[in-house]
Amino acid sequence: MIFWIIVILLAVHIVLAFFMTPPTAWANWFFDQFSTHPKLRPNHVSDVFINEERLAPADRESFIEDFNGANFLYEGGIIPQFKEQPVVVKIIQGKTTFLLNMYLYGDEMVEVVRYRKKKYTPYRVRSGRLEQFLRSYRAA
Repeated sequence: MIFWIIVILLAVHIVLAFFMTPPTAWANWFFDQFSTHPKLRPNHVSDVFINEERLAPADRESFIEDFNGANFLYEGGIIPQFKEQPVVVKIIQGKTTFLLNMYLYGDEMVEVVRYRKKKYTPYRVRSGRLEQFLRSYRAA
């Protein structure tokens, strides 16, 4: 009888230890589901459209690297009423589609408005490389 109690307690301990400290990949996936600035996985992104123009594979890899390298500054705030048109980015990653309007704020900052299920979330990121990449597509 004591033997089975010890075995059951040991099994419960192992299961609880696993759920209290899950593997990093699982934890990252779980928290990415709720993050404002999503991290893109290059091998799962099938298409990236900038201003309704599909990016070439080399440009897509560069965009994903720049987008993931952008530093999240803060969420919310007033969406600036720019006179210029935003850079519209549509990202298809697996079953998830991200629709982002990006405004080039200057000083290495990009204002991003993420649309998801009839809701929008404005936030700001800092990345000189992302800003330069988007400027090259805005002028084109």
